[in-house]
Formats: sequence, structure tokens, C-alpha cells
Amino acid sequence: MILRARLLLGFVLGAAVAITLGIFMAGLLSGLGGISQPVVSMALASGIMAGALLILSAALLRREGASLTTLGLPTNGLRSRELGLGFAISAALFAGVAWAQSAVVGASWHFQGVRAVAPALVGLLLVACMVLAEELLFRGVGLRYLRALCGDRAAIALSALLFGAYHLVGSQDWGMGAVFRFVMPALGGLLFGWAAVRSGGLALPIGLHLGGNWVQASVAGFASSTGSPEGVQALWRIPVSADDMQSLVAPDLIPRLPYIVAIGAAALATWTFLRSRPVPRDRTDAA
Repeated sequence: MILRARLLLGFVLGAAVAITLGIFMAGLLSGLGGISQPVVSMALASGIMAGALLILSAALLRREGASLTTLGLPTNGLRSRELGLGFAISAALFAGVAWAQSAVVGASWHFQGVRAVAPALVGLLLVACMVLAEELLFRGVGLRYLRALCGDRAAIALSALLFGAYHLVGSQDWGMGAVFRFVMPALGGLLFGWAAVRSGGLALPIGLHLGGNWVQASVAGFASSTGSPEGVQALWRIPVSADDMQSLVAPDLIPRLPYIVAIGAAALATWTFLRSRPVPRDRTDAA
């Protein structure tokens, strides 16, 4: 128990260093390279953070006589299928969320043509960097040690709360806006954490996390109907009025219902996929 607590503390301290290093190096490289797009800088920071977290995870797992394969990353056929399935589930559901939102405000989808495919694929890579860093941070060895200390349910709940708080920091939201900024990622964190525990690895939660984020970032882009089409880097541009845009992002429950339904449907699809598989043997006793 004491060793597990020490390993968890080591992960927390190392993760803080990884986050600081990612932010510092991304700022430095963005300045030197003249990178002005915030999403590129964020992806760069996440990529550096993910690399540092992989090194940290390998070092901590070595203390247990284990390796990075313990994390269940998509490095073989089974894990790659889990990644693909999770991606397909969440991408389809969040495309459905965008369709429902556009239908509510009466907006149409405009395909941006072949020229939008390359930026969308670049967007997939950028989002993947961010997702990998977050999964290593919240569902990697830290969750492993939490499970060993307080059990699966408490560990999943705590990691989800931390995931929600992570999205709240620096958001500048207040009141109900802050509530939803915290609650929605926390709900996603519950799904991702449960998927990580139940599947015994990170491949499935990475896929679930990546598909939805990519659709929102690079597939279905809501934009002002009076703005320039070139300002939206997405496969489909969905022009809406300023009032409609405000209603879609308002800090109320109704605009969040499609997301809640999508998370619930993703949980059901994931459970259906995993229910016929044996529960992975808990390997945290090695600590």
C-alpha cells in the first residue's frame, strides 16, 4: 500500500513537470517558428506532454516489473480494433449531435470540397496529440494506482472529477457556464475511465475520446452566416445566425441534452461490445 501511494505521488509530481514542460516548450517553439494558430500550439504542447508522460509511465511501471504494454495502447490487432470501434462510435454519435443542433436552428450543411480533406486530416493528428496526452494523464498509470488504493469505482469517479476540473481551469466561465464546463467533461471522463478499466487498456477510451473531439473540431464546423467560409477549417461548414449560435452555446441544460444522450449511447454501445469479453485480470497487485 505504501509503495502504491509513493508511485501515485511520483506520477502526480512527474505529471506536473510534464505539463509545465509541454507548455514552456510549445510556447518557445511557437515563438521561434512563428506559429500563430492556438490549436497548433496546443497540439504541440500536448505532444510534448504525451512524450514526457510516456517516459514517466515507463519508469514507474518498471518499478513494478511491468512495461508500457500494460497500458493497453493500440499496438496490436486487438487494441487497434478497440481504437477503431471507439472512434467509429463516438464520431457517428457526435456527428448526430451536430445534425440535431443544425436541425433545431434550421441550418444546412455545406461540404467544403476536396480542399478541406487535408486540413481535416491534419486536424485529426492535432486532436490525437491532445487526446493521447489527456488519456495518459487521467486514465494511464495514475488511474492504475488509484484503483489499487481505493478500488475501481472510486478511482473512476475521482479521475472523472479531476478531468472535469482540468477543463474548467483557465476557461474564464462563471455560474452555470462553469457548471457545464465541468460537468460535461466529467461525464465523458466516467465513460472513458470505465472503458479503460473494463477493457484493460487505453485503446478503447482513446478511440471514444478521439472520434467525438475530431468531429467537433474538423468535421462539422458551426460558423457565423455572415463570416468568411475560409474561417472554418472543417469538412462541412454549418452557417448559423448570431442568435442561433448563442442559443447553441447557452449555459442551459437544453443545448447540452444532445451531448448527454450521445455519451449515454456511447456507454451503451461500449457495454454491448465488452459484455461478452472476460473482465481483465487486475494487475495492480504487482505494486
